[in-house]
Parts: sequence; structure tokens; C-alpha cells
Amino acid sequence: MKHTNLLFSGLLLFGATAMKAQMVNGNAYIKGTGVEIGIDSLGGFEGCGTGVSPVPAGMHFRSDNPWFGFVANPQNNAWASFDGDFFTPGSPENGWGFEIGTAGASGANNCADFGTVGATGRIVNWQHTGTTYSVDWEGDAITGTNLHFRINYLLQETDLFYITTVTVVNNTTATIPDLYYYRNLDPDNNEPISFDFTTQNTIVSQHVAGGTAVAEVTATQAAPWFSSFTFVAADTNFVAGYGGFTNRDGSDMYNGASSFTQTTGSVNYADEAIYLAYLVQNLAPGDSATFKFCSVFDSSAVDCAISALGVSLTTPNMVYLNAPAFALTGGTPAGGTYSGPGVTGNMFDPSAAGAGVTDVIYTYTDSVAGCTGSTSSSIHVDVAAGISSTAAANTVSVYPNPFSNEATVSFSKDVKLSNAEFHVYDLVGKEVIRKMDIRTNSIRIEQGELTPGVYFYRFINDGKEAGSGKMLVK
Repeated sequence: MKHTNLLFSGLLLFGATAMKAQMVNGNAYIKGTGVEIGIDSLGGFEGCGTGVSPVPAGMHFRSDNPWFGFVANPQNNAWASFDGDFFTPGSPENGWGFEIGTAGASGANNCADFGTVGATGRIVNWQHTGTTYSVDWEGDAITGTNLHFRINYLLQETDLFYITTVTVVNNTTATIPDLYYYRNLDPDNNEPISFDFTTQNTIVSQHVAGGTAVAEVTATQAAPWFSSFTFVAADTNFVAGYGGFTNRDGSDMYNGASSFTQTTGSVNYADEAIYLAYLVQNLAPGDSATFKFCSVFDSSAVDCAISALGVSLTTPNMVYLNAPAFALTGGTPAGGTYSGPGVTGNMFDPSAAGAGVTDVIYTYTDSVAGCTGSTSSSIHVDVAAGISSTAAANTVSVYPNPFSNEATVSFSKDVKLSNAEFHVYDLVGKEVIRKMDIRTNSIRIEQGELTPGVYFYRFINDGKEAGSGKMLVK
């Protein structure tokens, strides 16, 4: 999947998210009937600092530290009893991270030490559509590398699991041969009640060539009642494991090195972490990889969580506010329904959605298994299309325009080029031309496979938009 508008997401409507009902001082809260989640704005992990982000009324905070992460009520008794918070000790361990190669650049975003952040970002969207809650976080890791991360948290209101979808974009100028991602948690289940930090950790399944693609690890406690927490993924690039605590080595976790256990059926009763690890190979400059997994709060919900992971949706990453409405066709399996701001039936109208980041929700019900699963895809609705300022006109020129074979794009000599980029998009926001690391004040673009029609361009210099406009291919 090609990366398009994530480079520009930091420029989009910061104020819009602050107006959402479950945003508190930049952090996001999701309240379902059986699962409640808090998502930190800076690091994009579950765990809102309650000192600066008070828990909204009606949610169920119970912890030995000042973080609201996730709690669940699988007992379905109106929260008379409930499980969690699942990482309650004074030194909580919950978060995600990455590693390039086996000894390259790395980063960790974690509640450990009260907020470890390797990729700095913010919540860009909080959305409640029908019975679906969706939160989007975006951030960048720029120490020793240049990676952009987008994380979506999606919860169906009555489910006992939620889906985490991760997109990582390679914004460096070289292919990354091996990029490891991991999600690490020390699950303490009901420690605030039982005062027991230990859980029974079990590798339930692992991907086997020619067999299952499911990686699953679970942590259970027997007292004061049976409780469980599960990481599960239905993707051959995921592995599940347990061992260690503040795990920060993605390659060791993925490869089962050091003290990490990955053998199916392995059981250990200890105060230690469980994890999922993922390997992205040969990620080219400008390209992205997307993968997802579930956090599950009851063993009876695992099958439906796996079913939900099979629901997918592809939409344009960016459209312009004045673009015409278009049909949404990227939901699979076929036969589901689309919803969200600007969505009517299977049509998406950018002007009805409004400028900013919006999530289109695709929901599908498996009539055989009786499971309903949802997924989301973010669309950046950009207000800039067709709006050209005098400064932009003086900064970028395209000649001839319209053109039939090739055109010359010129940049003002008054602009000092720094990490300059030139991007061309069609009417629905699909990127069709990308020029990176421009070092001269003029470049050529060719019609190539472009069909006749209107296209939009953007000139990015030193991380900021320096010009935009339209061009016409005859």
C-alpha cells in the first residue's frame, strides 16, 4: 500500500479533536458496555495519565498507579464486578515499540517509568459512529530513522475485544530490510483485588506453515474469580510469546531469543509480560505496511475477535473537500455496510464529511459464526484543493498547463530547497506521481499512464506545504 497523505496529517485540524465528547486534555477515552479504554495522546498507548487527564464520569478507574488503561466487565453485571486495570503495579508495563534490524534504530512508547516515548504524536480523530468507537493516533520516530506511525483503536460498543490497527510508513530514503514491531504487556488482571501479580501465561497457538495463521497468547487468574486477557492476531507475520518484563528488543521477541517462549502449549505461572511481535521486510522509501491484532477480555470472545480481524476496508487516504461524492467499494468480505461522517449507503461525500480526518466504518456479519466485525479506514479531507494563494502561485509553476506529453515544474529560486517533495493526486486523492529529495529548481513530469483529466499537486519543502494547485492532462 502506498503512503499518501500521512506526510501532511500534522497540518490537519488539530482543533477538531478537542471538540469530541470523550477527549480530555488531548487524551482519548472509549466507553463500551463491557470494555473501557484510555489512550495517551503523546505516546499512542493505552494508559491516560489521570493527573492531567481526569477519567470521565461513569467510567471505572481502578489502579495502583495514576494511569487509566483498560478494564472489562465480561461478567455482564453492570460493572458490579469487573477485571483490571490490567497493568496496575507502581511500575506499569504496557505499550509498543519498534526495532530496525537486530541492532538498528529503535523506540518504545510505554507507560513504564511513567511515560516512555520513542515516537511523539497526538490523537487526530475521535469518532462514535452508530455502535462503533474509533480513535486515531499519529506520530513520528525521528531518532536515527524517519518513521511515521498511525494507530487506530476500534471498539464495537458491546464487544469484549477491540482491534488495534498499525500503519508504519518509511519516510527515509533507503529500503528497510527488517523492521520489527512489538506490543508488550505485563497483565496483572485483578491485582487490585487479589493483590496477586502473577498470571498463568499460555501460548495457545502459533502460525504453522500450511496450517493456522493465528498467533495467540493468553493470561489468566483464578481469584477472586476467573479472568483472562488475550492478544490474538490472524496474520502469518505475527508471533506470540511470553517472558521478560520491560521488553524493548523487537528482533529478540520476534525470533524467540533470550528468555522468550513461543512454543504452542507452553505455560508459565509468573509475574511477567506477554507480547505479539511482527516483522515487516523490505519496506521501500515512501511505502507503508499495515497490520492488526485484537485485545480480548474473555475466552468466549476470541473466535469472534479472529473473525473480526478478517474484515477489511480500503479507501483513498486523502480526498479534497470540493471533490465529487464517490462510491466506497473496498470493504471485504462483500455484503457489509458502510457508515461514518459523509457516508450515505455506499457513497462518500467529502463536503458532507467536512475537512479533517474522518473514519469510514465497514461492518460485516458472519451469518454462519454469528459474529459481527467492524474495521475502519481514515480519509483525510483536505480543504486546500483548488485554492491557490499569490504566494503559492509565485512559488510553483507548471508549464505547459494543460499538457499532453510532459510538463516542467519550476520552483521559485527564492525558496531554499530542503527535503523538497512534489506530489500529484487524482480527483479522489490517490497519489499518482511522487518526486522526493528534489535538489534543483525545476523538474519534469511525464504523462506516462495518466489518463486525461484534472489533477492536484502539492509542493512540500522542509516538512511544510509551500505550494499547491491544479494541472490538466489533455
